[in-house]
Formats: sequence, C-alpha cells, structure tokens
Amino acid sequence: MTLTDEQLDATAALASGAQAHRQPITDVNVWLDGLEGGVRPALRALGELLTGVAERDRSEDADRFTARCLGVADCGQLLDEERPLSPVSRLTTAVALAEWIDQHQHGCEIGPGEHTHPPTWTQTEIGGQRYRHPLCLRAYFPAGTLLEDTGCVIGIEVRESIMRSPEVSAYVTPGAQDSARVVLDRLADRANALNPYRGRAVRATYTHGLSLTVIDLPATVTRDKVIVPDRVWAEVDLGVTAVRDRHDLLNIHGLGARRGVLLCGPPGTGKSAVSAVIAGEIVGDFTVIYVEAKAGAQLLTAVVEEAQRLGGPVLLILEDVDLWCRDRNTGSGGLSELLQAMDIQPDARILTLASTNDAATLDKAAIRTGRFDSIVEVGYPNRADAARILAALIGGLPGGQAVDTAAIVATLPEHTSGSDIREVVRRAVLASDDGHVSTATMLAEVGSGRYRAAVPEGMYL
Repeated sequence: MTLTDEQLDATAALASGAQAHRQPITDVNVWLDGLEGGVRPALRALGELLTGVAERDRSEDADRFTARCLGVADCGQLLDEERPLSPVSRLTTAVALAEWIDQHQHGCEIGPGEHTHPPTWTQTEIGGQRYRHPLCLRAYFPAGTLLEDTGCVIGIEVRESIMRSPEVSAYVTPGAQDSARVVLDRLADRANALNPYRGRAVRATYTHGLSLTVIDLPATVTRDKVIVPDRVWAEVDLGVTAVRDRHDLLNIHGLGARRGVLLCGPPGTGKSAVSAVIAGEIVGDFTVIYVEAKAGAQLLTAVVEEAQRLGGPVLLILEDVDLWCRDRNTGSGGLSELLQAMDIQPDARILTLASTNDAATLDKAAIRTGRFDSIVEVGYPNRADAARILAALIGGLPGGQAVDTAAIVATLPEHTSGSDIREVVRRAVLASDDGHVSTATMLAEVGSGRYRAAVPEGMYL
C-alpha cells in the first residue's frame, strides 16, 4: 500500500496531536479514580490477567497472604499478637477495622480470613443505624498507613464456634512487636469510641452467649404519674448522684462510687415503674441495661464487664431478682454469679437498681452493704397516695375531672395496689358506652371485685 503526500501529512499531524495530549501518570490511584466507573474494574481485571494475580489469589490461603504481604517465606517467621473479643467488641472492633480499611483503601489489601475462604462481610442494624463490617478477613496495611516504619496485617474473626473464639490479631515482623501492641491498642480505643450502645437503653439477653438489643423506653411514665413514698425517690436519687456527680470524690478517698438499691414489696406496687422512670430520666447521660433473668443468672459478670468498657455512668436494672437469685440453701446457681458481679470494681460508675417481691428469699450475702447499699420498701399505697394514683390515671380521660376520687378510694379494700387501681379505671372506660368515666361506673367496678384476677376454687375433672 502506497500513501499519498496528503495522507502522510495527515498521519503525521495525528501522531503529533496524540503526543501533545499524552500525559505521564504520576499517581496510579488518582488516575484510576478519574476513570469512569465501568472502566476501572475492567482495567483491574486485565491487569490481574497479565500479571497472574487472579490465579495466585485463587490458591492463596490466609497464611500465604500474610507472609507475602510482609515479605517473608512463611508465617513462622512472623509475630502474631492476639486479643480476644467480647460480645460487644466483636461488633465495635469490626466496625473500627472497616473504618480503617475505608480510610486506607488505596494502600490496603484484603485477603482471606480463614484458609482459602474469601473475606466475609456483613451488616448489623442497631437502633435504626446500619453498620457494615467484616466477619472474617485479613487486611494488609503497608508502612506509612497505620505504622510509619513497618507494615502489618490485621486479622479478625468475630464468629464463635466449638473450634474457635472471636479474636483480633496483628501480624508483624519479629522486631516490631511493640508496634503490634500499639496498633491493637489504637484499634481498641477506636472501637470503644464507636460503641453504638453507649448512652442508649438496651436489654441484655442470653442467646448462645450475651446479646444486647437496643430498646425504647416508655415516654409517658414520669414521677408525677408513679406515686410511691418519697423515700423511694430519695434513695434512688442518692445512687444517681454518687455515680454521676460524686464518683471522683468518693473514689479519691477510697469510698467507692458504685451503688446498689433494692426495691422490695408486693406485686403491682410500682417497683418496675420506678425503674422505668429513672431510666427515662437519665438515659443519654447513662447507658441503661435491663438484664433479663437468664442473662442475670448466667452472665451478670459479663454484663458488668461490658458496662465498665462503655465508660461513663451505667444503670443496671435487675427486675424480679428473686426469680434467679435465692438463698444458698436452695441451690440457686444465680447467687454466685450475682455475688461475683457485684464485687467487681467498687469504684466503677455503676448503679444497680434491683427489685424483688420478697427480700427474705434472697441470701444475706447478696443484700449486704457494699452490694445493695439500700433496701427500700415499696408497699401498698395508703388512702392519700391511692387518691393521688387515681387522680393521675383519670386526669386526662373524658369525665375524669368530675369523678369523686375520695368516695372511690374509701371503698377500696385493704392492700389495694397501684396496678389494681389502674385496672379499675381501665374497666370503667371499657364498661361505658362512650369511654367516659364517672363516679358511678368506677364504684360499680370496685364493688364487683372483678378488677382483681382470682383463681376459682374447686376441682376440674
């Protein structure tokens, strides 16, 4: 093929223009970021095919990945600094590591977390916020990212089984052991700062180990609606002051800031309502942890340890503690767990608020000073308090302002609880045609006695 002079001139001009627009690539990562989204993965795949990376990755296990990244023949030439993960730090450490991976995405390389299995990620939703984090992987951070002078590989495994426990590891060359500790300390500090449970209300349950779930507190339960003796609020407020405001003063003088208050009294007298009121007042400044019976009997020590890691004041609520922690003569397994948990760190900023229907069933060692510093009775309301409870319940109801509370309270039998009075009001609302309450309908409900559930007498064949 022979080109004319005009074709030769055009070809030369085209080559000259291309040379003029050609720019050297000084930063590969910046150049890749400037490409269109569909181009980058295709270009990366082409590069892996040309260099053989794809074939290597398919056969590379976690140890080979770690050794290659740190420039040694095998992992036997490296140092592995390990730390166990608690039920909460499994999430927070993984979230902190995900943050580091995102911050150093251009230099970080992700490898398998177990044998040749691919790195595994998941999502966890807590309190309406979704966290994306690794379950099992190893991540290489070259020198100049996490550490100035050396690279490291961080491995994480948050799944628990018979064969393995959740842990995080830092792999470094033998001369950099101090650096491995520094990296894990920084990771733990960042994980603690990211703790999604701090300042919230959560429920501690036992489901294959300790589990925390964010819960909502009732906004309508307030002090003016929960009528109990003033001494109850005084003792609970004393505990809040110790943990929130006077902890430094108490601990400096060796007195210990940790407090425990035990509310005791018959069912329906307002013990749980008092806990709900206090929880609603201080949540945010405090982390509130409701401990279910099974978690208390099996894992209360673990709950207290997690409470310490949270930092700041914590309110532990143990409702109906007599269900799982009785006198030692009954062989209750929960007693030893309670004693151990209540003796952890007397200077911790923890207020324990427990309740029981019968304090006599609890072991004397459990309710001594230093564990439960105050035992407060929440008994049946007297006539004046019963009238206040009734007024609080009907205040916003149609017809409530016209009700003769004194006349109704005068007909109540002895040992009528606040929950009994509440049921009288509920039945009066349901019994009326339009939801209005009146003195007559409420007196009728009191007289019927149906507001108190009673077990029928006799035998059924």
